[in-house]
Parts: sequence; structure tokens; C-alpha cells
Amino acid sequence: MKLRLAFGPRTADTSGFDMGLEKACVAESLVRSASRLLEQRNDRDIIHHVCEALTLATPHVRLAWTWFGPVNTPSIVPQVVVGPASAYAHKLEIDRGFLTEIGPAFRTLAGKRVEPFNVSRMSLYRPWREAASMHDIRSAVSLPLASTVNADRGLLALYADVPDYFEQVGIGLFEALADMFSSVLSVAAERTLLREAAFSDALTGLLNRHAVDVVARPILRSSPLDAPAAVLMIDIDHFKRVNDDHGHPCGDRLLCDIADLLRRELRKGDSVLRWGGEEFLVCLAGADIALATRVAHKVLDAVARHRHPRPDGVLMTATVSIGVADLKIGEAFITTVERADAALYQAKRQGRNQVCGANDAG
Repeated sequence: MKLRLAFGPRTADTSGFDMGLEKACVAESLVRSASRLLEQRNDRDIIHHVCEALTLATPHVRLAWTWFGPVNTPSIVPQVVVGPASAYAHKLEIDRGFLTEIGPAFRTLAGKRVEPFNVSRMSLYRPWREAASMHDIRSAVSLPLASTVNADRGLLALYADVPDYFEQVGIGLFEALADMFSSVLSVAAERTLLREAAFSDALTGLLNRHAVDVVARPILRSSPLDAPAAVLMIDIDHFKRVNDDHGHPCGDRLLCDIADLLRRELRKGDSVLRWGGEEFLVCLAGADIALATRVAHKVLDAVARHRHPRPDGVLMTATVSIGVADLKIGEAFITTVERADAALYQAKRQGRNQVCGANDAG
């Protein structure tokens, strides 16, 4: 744990602690927060808003922080931090190998219930002594968060300035808050999956043409100082004949084989999209027209050498035609794609199984 001290804390008056009033304040803050969840788009914004509403509703909740991530994480660093004692959490790092404080944290991530506990200026653990003396913290609880969509887990940590605060107010209220955050975590994970699905071709697993703006943005050229870039438009030759002679499942298998081959033959940073039907678009960052043409010939040869199994077990060959175009300065990406497409059809007209550059097609 890494901690820097914050000086001059507010000292809360806990002598007149009213448990009934406190329950009402906490419950009201949760209900009001829940009613405004639909106004927020970002999961971190939602969680920050709810935690802030809780710490503003009662002066006794000194700190609330959350963490989300894989359950096998080596360390926990608070991600959303709210409350008067935020300085404590901002310098907090809980390491899996350091058992004194992470006992509650990592047991919580494992889905085990951790009872609230008290801290004081006399605690054996130095950071707890500092939390008590510098931030008026007297009790704490850690609650598990879990996505129902993926394997991500989370942690909600709450700190109060009254001993046995969470038992007195009722741990059920704070478990309801954790349930709310788990739902936020699940919705965020589901939104990510939907976004990935929108950009992913269901058959081949490649990006689809809806992702074109995402892959194009990094390679657009606005000045001579920008790195060169190029695109390849690839089309499987006589694909309709494959479907007609051997059936659509065979054609689908061929599309997947070509997709896998492109993944293997291209560089790690190159983007491959299934453009539609039997066409693929490849974006080559940092490649001028000469390098892009060499890459195109490498793909052409690799496809021609590959053997694809037919439903009857016989291996068949396939070829592709490829159009190449480099990105011009100030040129719209779709214009580059159109030039590559024109070069592709020139390659088709010249006999297929070949590469044609946009300049050659012009």
C-alpha cells in the first residue's frame, strides 16, 4: 500500500448519532440516485454520481471507492473515489501478496462475504491508524461486485466515522448499493459486447465495413509529414462457382480460410475487414505503394498455394484478385477505397489471380 498523509481533516461530531435518521438519509440517497441512472451514459459517471450522492447525504460516510477488473488482478488501485477522505484512497494500492489489508479486498473479489470491521488510532496496521487519526475513519466494509455478462469483478469499499456504522445502519442498504453497481458493470460489459458485435463479421470474425471509420482514422494523411499508408481490395475469384458446385457451407468455409490466411500473412498492426460478400479490405499503415504491392503479391501467392477441403474431402485451390491504392494527402478514405476497387476490377478483366495498382488501372 502506498499512502501520503492529508493534514487538517474535518472532525465529525458523532456524539449525537441518530441511527434512524441515518438510515433514512442513506435510503433516500440510493432512491434518488437510482432515479437518475438513465440520465448517465458512462458507467464511471453513474458510479461517481451515486457515491457522491451518498457522501453528500450523510457526513458520516467519509469515503467511497470502487475498482473493476479481472478477478486474477495482481493489485487493486481505486478507480472511482468520492468523499472527504478521498486523499486516503488516491494513494492506495493493494497488492495481492500483502495480506494485512487485502484479506478483505481479495476475499471480496472471490465472492466471499466480508463482515464490516472497525479501525482505530490503536490499530496494529499502520495505514489503518493513519486512516483513523488523519481522516476520522472508524469503520469500513468491502462489498463484492460482479458482472453477469463476463468474468469481470469489482469491489465497493465504504468508510465511516462511527464505530459499527454499517451494522447500525443496516448492511442490507449498502449491499443494495453493491447490487446496483453490479448491474451497472453488467450493462457496461453488455454494451461493449454489442459494440464489438456491431463491428465484427459473424462468419469470419474479422471487422466488418461498419468499422471503417475506426480503422481509417489513424492512417489518414493531411500533410507530407504523415506516414504513408495504402489499402488492398481483395476478391475471391469465381466464388459463385464454389457456392453453386459445392454448396454454401463450402463457400463459407473458404471465406473463413481466406480470413485466417490474411491474419497470418499480414503484419500485426494491419487491419483486415470483410468488406462484403467475397471481398476483403486491408489497411496497411506505414506502407507506400511499392511495399503495399509486395504485400499484395505475398497474399496472392499464399492463397494460391493453400488447399481448402471440400465437403467430399477433396482438396481444392482458390485464387484472389487484388487492387492496390495508396492514400493521397488530403484524400477521403472512401476515395482511396474506390480507387483500389477500380484496380481490383482491372485485375479481374486482365484474367484474375493477379495484382493491379490504382495507377495501372487509371
